[in-house]
Amino acid sequence: MTDQEASIHKWIKRISKIRPELGNLATCPFASTATFKIVETTIDDIEPIVDFDVVIFIVEDNLSLHDINQWVDIYNKVYPKYIFLEDCKTYDTFIGEVQTNNGLYNLILCQSREKLRRARRQLATTEYYDHWKDSYLQEILGEDYDLIARDRNPHKSSEYL
Repeated sequence: MTDQEASIHKWIKRISKIRPELGNLATCPFASTATFKIVETTIDDIEPIVDFDVVIFIVEDNLSLHDINQWVDIYNKVYPKYIFLEDCKTYDTFIGEVQTNNGLYNLILCQSREKLRRARRQLATTEYYDHWKDSYLQEILGEDYDLIARDRNPHKSSEYL
């Protein structure tokens, strides 16, 4: 295992940890049980890999958030059955006060659109999204934002929304 792979494994453990400040949910509630593959590659050589819940592509360190997002947009158009999300090392992201990004490497995550949408809808029935700032929720959910907003518990409110 490379140092980069070991670091990604530690990050997955960190985002799998139950957090009281997130309503006793993990930063990523499905990370601990998801099957995943880590692939070190160049950003222009990414393709979905079946048989994994998520594929984590480690890409070049010198890329900006803008560069990575341009490639994510391309991959989301080329592979409509998948959702590609960035995790840029220089873009710190948070749910409440809990940091979500890995902070060390530029990553692109690839997941089945259908499976991810099911997981998002399941989480919408909990208090999970109540801890998110609305702007970050829109950024991460993208086209699923309106769908998840409809699924969320109507009696729950958040100081972040």
